[in-house]
Amino acid sequence: MPKLTGVQFKPSDKVQFFNAGELKLVAGERVVVETWDGEREAVVAIAPDQVVHSDLRGELDRVVRKAEPE
Repeated sequence: MPKLTGVQFKPSDKVQFFNAGELKLVAGERVVVETWDGEREAVVAIAPDQVVHSDLRGELDRVVRKAEPE
């Protein structure tokens, strides 16, 4: 079962779930995720250890890496 994390591309966007792999992420951290239209930067809204159960099925796009600090 993949380790899920919820991210938002903008503060008003809905939360979308991605496979966090082995990355240790915390809420508020900036990450780069793989989407159908290329890599995009997002903010972690739900850390992997906060996702207790999910009914999501199928392949999920992944978190590529943590974003570089500004």
